[in-house]
Amino acid sequence: MFLPLQIQMDNRPCLIVGGSTVAARKCSKLLEYGAQVTVVAPAFSDDPVWQLPQVTTIVAPYNPSRLDGMLLVIAATDDPAVNQTALEDAASRGILAQRVDHPDAGDFLLPATLRRGALTVSFATDGQNPAFSRALRDEAAARYDDSYGRYCALTEELRNSAPWGQLTTEQRRRGLRAMARAAATVLGLLKVNNEAAARDLLAEAAGLQSPAAPVPALVSLIGAGPGDPGLITIKGAQRLQQAEVVLHDGYANPLLLELYCPFAEQIDVGKHKGGVCLSQDQINSLLLEKAATGARVVRLKGGDPLMFGRGGEEARLLADHGIPFEIIPGVSSGLAVPAYAGIPVTDREFASSVGFYSMHKKTGTLLSDQEWQRMAQGPDTLVLLMGSTVLHEIAENLIRHGRAPATPVALITKGSHPAQTRYLATLATIAELAAAHNPERPGLVVVGNVVNVIPAMDWFPCTTITDQV
Repeated sequence: MFLPLQIQMDNRPCLIVGGSTVAARKCSKLLEYGAQVTVVAPAFSDDPVWQLPQVTTIVAPYNPSRLDGMLLVIAATDDPAVNQTALEDAASRGILAQRVDHPDAGDFLLPATLRRGALTVSFATDGQNPAFSRALRDEAAARYDDSYGRYCALTEELRNSAPWGQLTTEQRRRGLRAMARAAATVLGLLKVNNEAAARDLLAEAAGLQSPAAPVPALVSLIGAGPGDPGLITIKGAQRLQQAEVVLHDGYANPLLLELYCPFAEQIDVGKHKGGVCLSQDQINSLLLEKAATGARVVRLKGGDPLMFGRGGEEARLLADHGIPFEIIPGVSSGLAVPAYAGIPVTDREFASSVGFYSMHKKTGTLLSDQEWQRMAQGPDTLVLLMGSTVLHEIAENLIRHGRAPATPVALITKGSHPAQTRYLATLATIAELAAAHNPERPGLVVVGNVVNVIPAMDWFPCTTITDQV
């Protein structure tokens, strides 16, 4: 078994046997950590690494004398026999060695490594599948951004300060543990470049300064997608995992809370038919209250937070109160729900334009005559959110302002859920069809010839109800 180990490599002598492209990659890896590298080979690949001043190249066959004084040896030739000989020669001298063509036969591995300042994240599979290790490393790159390196730099700065030197050994241990517990909040501040507040919070956690008023942590306004939990973005899922408080609405799939933040405080602020609903003013007050405690707060919204949600209002509220925030877009139901119903909102054959409309204004009123006219005579495809309760008004006004009564219409409920249902009709018949079947709410309405594409794009299990007798 291989022991994960960090070795100080600055100016340490290392030997690479072989001048192949693989050898060049190994050389670059060692140079990244400050090693002085000697490479011996009869010939070298065309790689610029061989020209670097930290690299000594020797054009000659391998000779055991080259091992003298080396810390590590990597055998990277195209000849298995030479690689094995170098491995055995190194073992006889007590030098750790690796052969690239048979990595688990050697003494060490070079894992796939991600560095963010002083933070190192490594992945290895004991040589069984290096490609998988690299894939995991690349996936981690999105998780561990530059703020992690800056957090480590702040930690180093505090540990080098005079007040830290005056702490007892036990106080330092407690300080390091407290700084680790404060990491999520500090990272949130660093992500919005509030370095001064991050430094103060870290110093307070370490016991180097008196407690101040709680520093508002980063508030994340996240789009959860329309229902299928797989549609949340990677970044949105990451922020949920870091959350201490989650304010979620009724459209975000509850499974997301179970998967990513089961131990966070979860507050349902959604609108539920027949239940107690918080007003937007109450939600705003709750958002400010939780953010002021310094907790990592997530406002989780179904679909996209700015697409007919109230994410814009909430972002401006946070800005007005000096609370750092970020907006993580989500997959809008206006795009995803039609796609799950087999409807492309645009298509080169059927529609070259699309308009998205919310059917309920802030005042609770419907559209004006001018707005109905622009809609009816505007985009080829109309995607109407929150329109299932006003189907009669939609059909009547669109027909009155010029849309053909025979225009195809789809009403989709429970979009992207296993219980998804679509009601297919025309402007002339959709209201009557809905009245006869009492569809669930909320529903999304698509108006336009793109609805006719469904038979060719019917990929997701879906109950279909039509106006055909």
